[in-house]
Amino acid sequence: MIACLFTYTATQAQVFVIERGASTTLTFDNIKAAVNALQDNDRLYLPPGGHPILPEYTWEGYNGLQNHSRILMINKKVSIFGAGYNDGANSTVITRVGGSGTTTFAIGKDANGSFITGVEFANVDFQLDNVSNCIVSRIRISGNGGFRLAGIGNNNMIIESDFRGVYPTTCFMGNISPTISSTFSKCIFRTNAGFSNSNLHNNLFLNNQFSGTSFNNCSLSNNIIITSTTAINSQINIPGNNNTFSNNLWVGGFPSSSVSQNNTFLNEIERESFANTFVNHDNDDFRLKPGSRGKNAGTDGTDVGIFGTVVPFKENRLPAIPHFKAKIISPETSADGKLPVFIQIEAQDR
Repeated sequence: MIACLFTYTATQAQVFVIERGASTTLTFDNIKAAVNALQDNDRLYLPPGGHPILPEYTWEGYNGLQNHSRILMINKKVSIFGAGYNDGANSTVITRVGGSGTTTFAIGKDANGSFITGVEFANVDFQLDNVSNCIVSRIRISGNGGFRLAGIGNNNMIIESDFRGVYPTTCFMGNISPTISSTFSKCIFRTNAGFSNSNLHNNLFLNNQFSGTSFNNCSLSNNIIITSTTAINSQINIPGNNNTFSNNLWVGGFPSSSVSQNNTFLNEIERESFANTFVNHDNDDFRLKPGSRGKNAGTDGTDVGIFGTVVPFKENRLPAIPHFKAKIISPETSADGKLPVFIQIEAQDR
């Protein structure tokens, strides 16, 4: 209920709230001030609305000697909660304002074990920078934004997120040991991407972009990969090497790989008809039709795609923290002296 009250306050006056421990609450009127005040194990609540990263938001680098503009760097182990990205004006959106160059929201190397959920990054890059053991849940990348795993990081989890930036979304781990990896689960990729040393399961690759998406030293299982919306025998060449594919549903065609690429394919489901795949693709309803060969075909016995696993994708895309969906407060009392109030609270954990 405390979290609900924070979000309710935020809808009135763009208040950013930090909870510290069991008894300390701090409030700020802009996102930069809130980020600067963060300490390890704080919980930061971002209100609904658009929150710009301004040109004067700068970061001096890890050594304190650089000068990066248009960047917000989280460099403490924290939990960040937005109000979600799929509810119009009630969504939490990190935005860019004017000018040229890159605008970045980053979680840095001293923020190992951080958590973020319920935020859209519009024309803003979201970056995990040399950080490990972070969880990124239910975020959206849109506009000219990208997603990056930069430097050396380990065991980051990116789940139930939607990558739809006009600029090619990049998921790139760099030239690091194959034993260092991150996991992408139940995500929707609508643009090209590049993956290295990653585990990808129960994701959805849309818009015939797979031919422009590269993989190296990755494990892919239970994904749905759209190669064509009209054909069923379209051959797709896999860009990349040393990957293992298992129980993936190939819609519109089938994969091809040279011997030199050293890719392995196990129990792949090929040449599925696009018309036989989704309940309603045009409305982003990516549940599988009853007749799809992807039903109960995953390595765990559940559906392939984002509605597989024992905890399927959440259609409403709500964050786990309770927040106010609607509030109607009458301007005057009723005849019997009561004040009519309607408040609707939403949250979606599992």
